[in-house]
Amino acid sequence: MKVNAQGKVTEVSVVTAEGVGLKLRDRAIAAGYLSLFFPDKQRESKPLVWRRELSFAPD
Repeated sequence: MKVNAQGKVTEVSVVTAEGVGLKLRDRAIAAGYLSLFFPDKQRESKPLVWRRELSFAPD
């Protein structure tokens, strides 16, 4: 996810999706756009890039 200075998510991408992740891909992207971040003026020159990993493998 890329986040701008106002704290809004401006881009969401999925790097790898396998198994059930393929079925949840569209929902994961939509959820990414709903994520909230606090405003930060330091992001005006360089947006925050936030990476997240989810695993649905059994324990």
